[in-house]
Amino acid sequence: MASSQLSGGLVWDFCSLSYYVEEKQEGNNSDLPVHTFDAIQIATDYFCESNKLGEGGFDYIYKGVLPGGQEVAVKRLSRSSGQGLEEFKNEVILISKLQHRNLVRLLGYCIQAHEKILIYEYLPNKSLDAILFDPLKKDVLDWNRRFNIIEGIARGLLYLHRDSMLQIIHRDLKASNILLDEKHES
Repeated sequence: MASSQLSGGLVWDFCSLSYYVEEKQEGNNSDLPVHTFDAIQIATDYFCESNKLGEGGFDYIYKGVLPGGQEVAVKRLSRSSGQGLEEFKNEVILISKLQHRNLVRLLGYCIQAHEKILIYEYLPNKSLDAILFDPLKKDVLDWNRRFNIIEGIARGLLYLHRDSMLQIIHRDLKASNILLDEKHES
């Protein structure tokens, strides 16, 4: 693909968000699909280590494949995250309302026993830091591509900070939270 097609998508850990909702939203239900823990286990090959994409302070991210063949990123919150059920439900509702081409989309979730899982779209080219800090891959990012990534980040932040109906301040902007979409060739 041409370098002008490269864009970045923002991801975040809910614990790092500060948000302000101008008006109380009616209803607490999300239109997102709810998945069973068993289905997610099968999709990730029982959270196989070879499917692990990464980990944060309180979560693990795995690549999975849903029954229809769609590849997804599965974020499994650690039991030690300290996030309760209500906070998790609020996160699902909040993130499901944020739709922008420069934000990673939430596709579904699972709440079962002690398990709290978010299912996101899968972006195959990993995070920006995987390219920036790899001596063999960093040359792939010429200045046109870097500019396009910066522009995508700025558009996503502008949407979150000003244009979305839920005004959100992203406080954890770093290269590992910038995912590169399928338009990027490494």
